[in-house]
Amino acid sequence: MPQNPQEKNQAYLRRCPGSHPGPKSPEAVAAAAMYTFLPDNFSPTKPKPSKELKPLLGSAVLGLLLVLAAVVAWSYYSASLRKAERLRAELLDLNRGGFSIRNQKGEQVFRLAFRSGALDLDSCSREGALLGCSRTADGRPLHFFIQTVRPKDTVMCYRVRWEEAVPGRAVEHAMFLGDAGAHWYGGAEMKTQHWPIRLDGQQEPQPFVTSILERYWLSSRAAAIKVNDSVPFHLGWNSTERSLRLQARYHDTPYKPPASYTAAPELSYRVCVGSDVTSIHKYMVRRYFNKPSRVPAPEAFRDPIWSTWVLYGRAVDQDKVLRFAQQIRQHRFNSSHLEIDDMYTPAYGDFDFDKTKFPNATDMFRRLQDAGFRVTLWVHPFVNYNSSCFGEGVERELFVREPTGRLPALVRWWNGIGARNSHLNGPPLSMQSEATLPNCSSLGFFIFKMEFLGVAVVAQWLTNPTRNHEVVGSIPGLAQWVKDPALP
Repeated sequence: MPQNPQEKNQAYLRRCPGSHPGPKSPEAVAAAAMYTFLPDNFSPTKPKPSKELKPLLGSAVLGLLLVLAAVVAWSYYSASLRKAERLRAELLDLNRGGFSIRNQKGEQVFRLAFRSGALDLDSCSREGALLGCSRTADGRPLHFFIQTVRPKDTVMCYRVRWEEAVPGRAVEHAMFLGDAGAHWYGGAEMKTQHWPIRLDGQQEPQPFVTSILERYWLSSRAAAIKVNDSVPFHLGWNSTERSLRLQARYHDTPYKPPASYTAAPELSYRVCVGSDVTSIHKYMVRRYFNKPSRVPAPEAFRDPIWSTWVLYGRAVDQDKVLRFAQQIRQHRFNSSHLEIDDMYTPAYGDFDFDKTKFPNATDMFRRLQDAGFRVTLWVHPFVNYNSSCFGEGVERELFVREPTGRLPALVRWWNGIGARNSHLNGPPLSMQSEATLPNCSSLGFFIFKMEFLGVAVVAQWLTNPTRNHEVVGSIPGLAQWVKDPALP
């Protein structure tokens, strides 16, 4: 062991690797590799990635983001495809605000917008040919469906129904007439009549109450629409957007809901498209409009109707009628009917002949028959206040009433002031003369000329306005002539 500091120092140098000034032996190099002495304040530095590695990392992150975006986009696209398929019915495409229909060539031939609310498409579902939705976009419940019907190869139809679940609301859809190349026919008679339809200005929906005009429109692009007869239908238009406003409502209208029926209106109709306008019109006519069951007698078309109104007006009497018939025969004119017109009764509302003007009506009718005339009588639904039947009608509550429902509603017509029968079935004109009508055939005349039975209808008829022309056949004593219009 070294005994002095110099020896200690030399011994230390011999033990410490790298302290010997001479050349290093292999053993010393190996020892130096095994033991490394670091200072207390030493902090290792992280190696920086090479410049070649940075683009690779960025590309990997970007690729991952693109894959995620593609997955999300495909999910949305698949959902959109499923929804689009669910909202498509053959040639019809439904959206939240309406629907459009294409023809077989892919051309749009019909477009309609929902004006009473937008649909919540998430509430829509398909079951076979029926596509239904249960609520609007604002959460209001409703009953809506579109049903596809294919009656023949060249015709495709869609039954559409929108029914509100809450009473008091109106349902309105806007049917667009399209560009100037599309011509539409049908609808109402206008003050200035254009054919095809040409809209002028704007019109709020009004009750669509007509005599023989149908709720039917036809397009030159082979599309047609028929509004159901059960709808409390109102029609308006907007010339700015070239649209017809189809509306159903029970408030502020003469339409009344059927008994035990909630006043929640429905707007229902059928839209059909075909290959050409002729074929689609023929189909709609066969489907919705009945043809006459019999052809009237040819004489009604071939020969004239002679009316006492032309020569005598209200001043008609028995002698004038017989003289009129004699002159017709003397001049060898043909005739289908001889019509006894205005004022053959004591007052408007009576049905008995005026004994002063017609002292022997039975003999007059016999003589007219012998001369070969078929006789017609003019009738109307008004009962003037000076009629002998007016008091009886008030007592039996047979007249249309004013809004309070306590008094008959008097109207001014061109022959005075009177009330109107509230119906023409049941006890209708019997209050005027229960014995006269059934015995009319014994007088020898064949038919009545009915006036004022068109648009001047009453409230209870309006539950189904298409019956206006049918109620005539319910009048006692008249049904046989209405059902069988052929002349004998």
